[in-house]
Amino acid sequence: MRINSIGGCGIRNTDSFQINDIKNTVMNKIKPITWCALVALLPFIFSSCEDYLTIDEVENRTIATDYYDSPQKLEQAVVGVYVDMRRALLHNHAWLMYGEGRAGDLTLEVDMMDDVAAQRLTNGTLPLRQLTDWGYFYDAIQDANHLLEKLGPAKGGLLSSYQYNLYRGEALALKSMAYFYLTRIWGAVPSAEAADRGTLLTQQEVLTRCVQWAAEAKPLLPRLLLNDDGIVSTALTEVRFNKTAVSLLLAHEQLWLGKGQEAYDGLTAVFEGQGTDSLSNFGLSLGKDSDPDITQQPYNGNPIHITKEKLEAIYPVGDTRRSMFTIPATGTTASLIIAKQDLLMIYSTKEINLLMAEAAWRAGQLEAAKSYLTTAAAGATENYALLTAGATENYALLTAGTFADALLRERQRILMGSGQRFFDLIRFDKVGQFLPSYTEGDLAQGAAYWPLSAQSIQTNGLAQNEYWSN
Repeated sequence: MRINSIGGCGIRNTDSFQINDIKNTVMNKIKPITWCALVALLPFIFSSCEDYLTIDEVENRTIATDYYDSPQKLEQAVVGVYVDMRRALLHNHAWLMYGEGRAGDLTLEVDMMDDVAAQRLTNGTLPLRQLTDWGYFYDAIQDANHLLEKLGPAKGGLLSSYQYNLYRGEALALKSMAYFYLTRIWGAVPSAEAADRGTLLTQQEVLTRCVQWAAEAKPLLPRLLLNDDGIVSTALTEVRFNKTAVSLLLAHEQLWLGKGQEAYDGLTAVFEGQGTDSLSNFGLSLGKDSDPDITQQPYNGNPIHITKEKLEAIYPVGDTRRSMFTIPATGTTASLIIAKQDLLMIYSTKEINLLMAEAAWRAGQLEAAKSYLTTAAAGATENYALLTAGATENYALLTAGTFADALLRERQRILMGSGQRFFDLIRFDKVGQFLPSYTEGDLAQGAAYWPLSAQSIQTNGLAQNEYWSN
């Protein structure tokens, strides 16, 4: 089975151009470079140039078998997986287009924006075609699997216990996250695992594996990471997987599987009674990338906007979260304020109480769910604490039936710009409510998921999503 990706070398529309040709061309050009320099470049060379990367051919990447002979070189491989994930979410502002962009909440001044917001996802422009390709996510998975293979012999010798647990935990968490994005964007996706490479997996099968890998990573990852001097580093913790991040990832995956009680138990075990000094945000560090297709500074020069009309609808006057935006006195739009422009936020500590609320609600513990929602929603004009006690003339009673809408509304408000909005609409089965252009029949045919690029399904026997093939 072939799973192709659109990369950044400008080598497109050449079906016969294979990974071996790329490898040989690159190797001929860099023979004078030492192996150390070559391997340092590998994540950039092959991730950016494999226009026709396939899962079964990806093993043709050549690295000296004895290269990984130091903790520094193994850590180099870990960083390479983060680079893959960053590329997957940054190319053409993918994280925003898959989330708030497609949901119509936020806009960006780029040519494809109107098509994304209007659900014209097969319109054919190059940036839009690239967003329908899954190659960067499979790069991350393949590199994570390669790293896991190399870590085995290093246990107990080359690496300290801390290093081994950290690198293995990161590889497992990154692989879990990559598959999790794949299935939320495209639904059923092929396996890139050696045991069943190329087998098309249902979303439930993908999520089950994601949960397994994240659960394995959870006890391995520390709450706070150490720098090279063995000192706790908050800066390092924020840009690499930590226990907070993997616990939130695992809870998300369990909630997608319908395992509310498991998510609630896991979140409670990790977060109940913990001080803020033991928690950390997690995001992908932003900076220059050798791949020219990757947005270098996604927050500079491309303000993320919201119409004032939509702003008023989401954040009523009096909601303190309006401070997340620069709201000019004139004009029709406001701009989202990005506090840390060198970080693409993936999991924020702000989401802990939101996930606790959802897990408790789905586990049938409504009173606990209301308490967590009240804590999470500080600044809202709705008095959720009052709603837990009963109805008044100003507030409707918060019940098991109305809780989902309240929670979804607060997730929209609190996590604006994180890229989660459309995924939330799928999980809460609310796509049709917020995007009425999709009928129930459309959604039954897979309209909520993205179409696949022609390159991705050209020779692997897959068929286009039923809705997008019409």
